[in-house]
Amino acid sequence: MPTAAETLIARLQADCTIAEAAERSVRASVDAQIQAAERARAFAWRRLSALSDMARVAALEPDRELAVERQLEALFREIGWIEGSLAELGEGARPLLDWLRPIAEALHAEAHPIPVDAQGDAKADGEPPVLADPIAAFRAFEAWYEAERGTAFLQVYERYVPPTPVVEF
Repeated sequence: MPTAAETLIARLQADCTIAEAAERSVRASVDAQIQAAERARAFAWRRLSALSDMARVAALEPDRELAVERQLEALFREIGWIEGSLAELGEGARPLLDWLRPIAEALHAEAHPIPVDAQGDAKADGEPPVLADPIAAFRAFEAWYEAERGTAFLQVYERYVPPTPVVEF
């Protein structure tokens, strides 16, 4: 039969074990929140980089088709998937291009708005107006990419760089 002191010590040890488990749970929760916030921050900056580069290219080129092509080339060069033209991409990239093309068109439409007449009708030269919000469209693309490929699109910006030895001469 345990003594009163042994019973007291056993109860106190049980309290310690419960407190440690609670602390581990809180730490795990906080760590998960920090990781989620870090990822959201990194992806926000990557999204800014991708869309601002594409918007700059769109602003420089008045021809819609050429602007779209150049925007997509700039994006794929930035992420390291091509060195020159979109022709370097395989057939597996076709769905990506189908999703990204409307984003590039929306960026071009924002940079080069179609003039309207007195009745508010667009005076387009046979081109339909683009009504998409490029940020919302890019987020939709990201959601599709993650559902389709199982990884976030903006993860492609993370490239492993092997450590380089530092040599003093």
